Amino acid sequence: MMIANSVKRIAATIVAAAALMGSAAAQDYPTEPVTIVVPFAPGGRVDGIARVLAESLSKQLGQPFVVSNREGAGGSVGADYVAKAKPDGYTLLLNSAGTHAILPNVDKNLAYDSVKDFTPIANLVEGFTFIGAHTSVKADNIKELIDLAKENPGKIGFATSGVGTYGHFAGESFKIASDINLLHVPYRGSGPAMNDLAAGHVPLMIAGEIVELAKAGKIKILAVTNEQRWHELPDVPTLKESGFPQFTLHSWIGLVGPAGLPAGVVEKLSKATETAMADPAVQDRLKGLGVVVNFSSPEAFAKRISEDRAAYGEIVKKAGLTFK
Repeated sequence: MMIANSVKRIAATIVAAAALMGSAAAQDYPTEPVTIVVPFAPGGRVDGIARVLAESLSKQLGQPFVVSNREGAGGSVGADYVAKAKPDGYTLLLNSAGTHAILPNVDKNLAYDSVKDFTPIANLVEGFTFIGAHTSVKADNIKELIDLAKENPGKIGFATSGVGTYGHFAGESFKIASDINLLHVPYRGSGPAMNDLAAGHVPLMIAGEIVELAKAGKIKILAVTNEQRWHELPDVPTLKESGFPQFTLHSWIGLVGPAGLPAGVVEKLSKATETAMADPAVQDRLKGLGVVVNFSSPEAFAKRISEDRAAYGEIVKKAGLTFK
């Protein structure tokens, strides 16, 4: 009995010591550069948000926060890389509704569990989504686009950042809502997709980061898929205002780490992220990417990931969508 009690006391001492060491490590964090993985190609909305956030976190926490693009498979390559990384706070992921709510419902071979394999840190922004067309497309509003698509079933392509991404899901939902047949044209990230849209190689794109292309006169935006108009495009109507159903989908982007991230590190990152998102200069830069700040705590973000994964699952079943 005395030996058993001694073993228990030693075990308790080891646990307490480990907790103290972890707490001390969290207080010192970060002591070296931190990598923020973007699971999409450079040049897109998620990449832009990551670079804005990285700049602010670098200033606040005194170590470089470096953006690393690991694109592929609709974002799952980068997400899986972070899921398998050491949970020490030095490898983080800018996740999205696509990587954590959509892909788990459409990819049966997904290598990670979007709930169990990650530690939520904060929801950052809510995305606006626009239906954009190259200037050569003979449609100046949604009704004309739908009429054009019905005249050319399966011949008008819409670009996305990849199979199973939010843009893909939004496009498929738009097809169902308007009873048209569009051709999905997936790219390895939003940047390449936008380049081809601007050049007229693909006629349509449903995304959030195409506002600047519209401002430059390279494309025209026909509608906003959100419940309200975008402040920088006050003359562009919503889908509902155009006479068609709104999407019941949400596009969000947040910050997560691998499962098992120390609580002290999570708290430190969450507070620094909240400070970044409250900065008016940061907010202005984010608006240029078609997003608005919608910060939430780690607990609230964890709940949202779980709830949205379930909600997208129901939509997939009802719509009969199969991507893989």
